[in-house]
Amino acid sequence: MAVLIVAPLLALVALFSWGLSSPVGASPDDDFHLASIWCGHGDSAGCAAAASDDERVVYRDLAIDSVCFAFNADLSASCHGADFGENPEEVLTTPRGNFTGLYPPVFYYVMSLFAGPDIESSVLVMKLVNSALLVGLASVLFWLLPRHRRPTLVISLAVSLVPLGMFLVPSTNPSSWAIISAGTLWLALLGVFETVGRRRVGLAAVALVATVMGAGARADSAIYSGLAVALVLFMAFRKTRPYLGTALFGVALVALAVALYLTSHQGDAAANGLAPGATGPGTDPLTLTIANLINIPSLWAGVFGSWNLGWLDTPLPASVWVAALSAFAGAVFVGLATRVPRKGVSVLVIVAAMTAIPTVLLVQSNSIVGANFQPRYLLPLMIMLAGFILLTAPGRPLVTTPVQRWLTVVALSFANAIALQTNIRRYVTGADLPGVNLDEGVEWWWHLPFSPMTVWIVGSLAFAGALALLTWVWSTSRAVHPTRVPA
Repeated sequence: MAVLIVAPLLALVALFSWGLSSPVGASPDDDFHLASIWCGHGDSAGCAAAASDDERVVYRDLAIDSVCFAFNADLSASCHGADFGENPEEVLTTPRGNFTGLYPPVFYYVMSLFAGPDIESSVLVMKLVNSALLVGLASVLFWLLPRHRRPTLVISLAVSLVPLGMFLVPSTNPSSWAIISAGTLWLALLGVFETVGRRRVGLAAVALVATVMGAGARADSAIYSGLAVALVLFMAFRKTRPYLGTALFGVALVALAVALYLTSHQGDAAANGLAPGATGPGTDPLTLTIANLINIPSLWAGVFGSWNLGWLDTPLPASVWVAALSAFAGAVFVGLATRVPRKGVSVLVIVAAMTAIPTVLLVQSNSIVGANFQPRYLLPLMIMLAGFILLTAPGRPLVTTPVQRWLTVVALSFANAIALQTNIRRYVTGADLPGVNLDEGVEWWWHLPFSPMTVWIVGSLAFAGALALLTWVWSTSRAVHPTRVPA
């Protein structure tokens, strides 16, 4: 169907518009990640050995100059300077990079294939590639999944990505791949259990790619990959020989995730804690644990925009997180109305992980919510939570009303448009110059033939259009049944 070709293209435009909304260096710790990418496959142009093994000589514009606007929302990206990225002779020695294997190497290696002397052009290509990876993998998964699983894929991504995921996926941050993996791996593996023939092989390939992407980007994403596989094996459990054969494939995915996890040192945080931050109300671990537990929901809400974007320096209007969180809550209540064996246990396990992981790390660091641990670390679990809640029994459609579906489209489109405009404004002029017209008083913009206002309008309409088309297809398909109201 032509609509199902147009919708992914609109989704790609919407994601890449977010990529254009922020400059080089805008995603968290980008000075670290950019240097790691340019050094992703060893010494090359823009990356040379230094006197110490834990340092490299890189382009100056990859390091401190790329993040000159960080932590100051009123400062636009014009601090880059007109010749940013065009001075390959200006280098510096930096320890800020994946030079000692803090992160798994796969993300940096793949992104380094697009790195060149023109930093801005290279980063734009990387943002486009990561946008295409999400749209491409999700589209392939959509076509391979049984019909009744497709709404789960679309809704779980839609209600979880705005605004934080929309910002991070088209970026040079490894969290991009962690998000893509979380949205596709578990559902692809579940599809392997429910299909046969070529579809089954294709779904297994998607699950394999998603595992490599997630576990190859971040150590915590490797853990999430293992959790996703374990929950699917639990949900699909049958005392049959075919189940055992597919389960062995799942075990192989876990082994792959473990192998990639062992290539990094991020896991040391579980034992040693994160960097010291804001201390809790006392040194008593029990008091600190309780203080964190009662504030953990702040991290969950942060996924929907209650926390700032970028280097935690781009505040969003309250209407963004209210609309986005409302859409997520609506999907949760729809999903909770469906009864599926073992679904409740799986959902509780994910919620427990979303609670225990930040609590343990914060207590280990003698910190409270608000320091060190960010909502983006939990976004992959939030996507999985939405997906598992929306699961239905095999062959049973997800039952919704037209009002529920279209209100969700409106809420998410509104939240996305406001967040995108706010993010563009922050970098084009700084947040201290309010106004709807993004083309007024421009201080920074890409060397592109279209303006900030054009990117906002096109990106917002593309997002709304993709959601509307997919909702229309779902509403008119035979998979949607009217809600039965008991007499």
